[in-house]
Amino acid sequence: LSSGINAEYGGLLPDEKVIAATVCGALVGVGAVIAAGKLQAPTEARPGAKENSKWNANPKRDYCIRHTNIIEPEPLVMLRQITAKHERAIMESTHDIGQLLVLLMRMNGAKSVIEVGTFTGVALLKMSLELPKNGKAYALDVSSTYCDVGKPFMEMAGVRDKIEYMIGPAVESLAQLSNRGLNGTIDIAFIDADKGNYPNYLRACLELLSPGGVIVFDNATFGGKVVLPELKEPCNQIDSVNKAAMTLPGATTLLLDIGDGCLVIRKDM
Repeated sequence: LSSGINAEYGGLLPDEKVIAATVCGALVGVGAVIAAGKLQAPTEARPGAKENSKWNANPKRDYCIRHTNIIEPEPLVMLRQITAKHERAIMESTHDIGQLLVLLMRMNGAKSVIEVGTFTGVALLKMSLELPKNGKAYALDVSSTYCDVGKPFMEMAGVRDKIEYMIGPAVESLAQLSNRGLNGTIDIAFIDADKGNYPNYLRACLELLSPGGVIVFDNATFGGKVVLPELKEPCNQIDSVNKAAMTLPGATTLLLDIGDGCLVIRKDM
């Protein structure tokens, strides 16, 4: 594998055999996969993980993940390895959230996706691999530094040409997409950015979403804090979106207890 990539990220890439190994000790070559029963530490500790973190040990969640046919090619495995060592690693999307995105994309035949809050691009790469050759992924983040970590792996996976990075405040980037005439064309919108703007992201993405399109909000239970008697920022904004989703006209919703909570909204009309 590319020694240049390893050097660029300060030697953070583990040995190729470690990347390719599964927990059962098998080794595979290019196109390494993580499959049911072979996941590497699905709740492996991340720097900065706190109590109730989605990355803390959870036997029930680990069991569910290990009994899900998650398949991830080697560039994605490598990007997860790099991201796990990042100082903001807790922002990485968990395996179950990634699998949910794959399932939704296959169900609605997604050709265009938005990710609000790309970070290093684990979920972005996961979704881009599902897109057809003429598909499009819009990757929104305030930090080009975060996005740059993942770009070599997008190239390695052969999906870089499908991705348009938009660096800046996501509210402004979503408005730009609307002004470009993309309302009603986006099949999946994955929201995993600043929680205080969740209500704004809901409004903007509903406009951009195609009929039958789906919005997925990560961190919808925010470490369980949404059930506290008094909600502070940003929990009150997350809670307001969870409540608003229940009464959205022309929508079907489900709040799932996976990852750090996941709100799924389908635009029915």
